[in-house]
Amino acid sequence: MSFKTLNTITSVIAFILFVNFLIYPQFIFFIFGIDGSGSAYLIARRLSILFLGISVLTWFSRNAEHSEARQSICLSICISMFSMVCLGLFEYFRGAADIGILIAVLTEMSIGYLYLKKWNICKNA
Repeated sequence: MSFKTLNTITSVIAFILFVNFLIYPQFIFFIFGIDGSGSAYLIARRLSILFLGISVLTWFSRNAEHSEARQSICLSICISMFSMVCLGLFEYFRGAADIGILIAVLTEMSIGYLYLKKWNICKNA
């Protein structure tokens, strides 16, 4: 998969999450099987802005040629995604989240792997 395609897919997913967390934060609590509250919704809306940043970063860097900056983007997203996988699995196995969190875990694992693969292929180029 090309860097452009990977970044485009990541940007679209992040933008969808941005809109969802901003407008309807209850949805993610429903999917993960956890209780929401006013405080949790506030945090979800704030989290939406991070997804907006990821969306903008990946969208506007999708045409970047191989460079140290592009490698940094790949590695940063990879680390973020694999960290989210670990956290999601931890929360699932400790019983804090229902099976719905595995949708996020699988998505994060796929994106993380693809960015790791792209970073690894290009690290010696």
